[in-house]
Amino acid sequence: MEPGKLILPGESFYPLIMELFEKKEKASILYDDNGPTRAGGIIESVYEKDGKHWLRLENQTEIRVDQLQAVNGNFSSDFSTC
Repeated sequence: MEPGKLILPGESFYPLIMELFEKKEKASILYDDNGPTRAGGIIESVYEKDGKHWLRLENQTEIRVDQLQAVNGNFSSDFSTC
């Protein structure tokens, strides 16, 4: 997926996460953890827990996919910097 795509309501970052995981490419991530939080690195695993998709980075950071706000320049339409 090329940078700059807007992830619309009802869409998910999951396909992009799987692509990065399978290609072992670096992910630059912004997610909600009681406020915008940055993370980055190679995705070590993608798994399901309690009915939700999660990813684990090489530094062992675990992030729920539905809490992602941006991945490699692709932003959620729900994300606002205001």
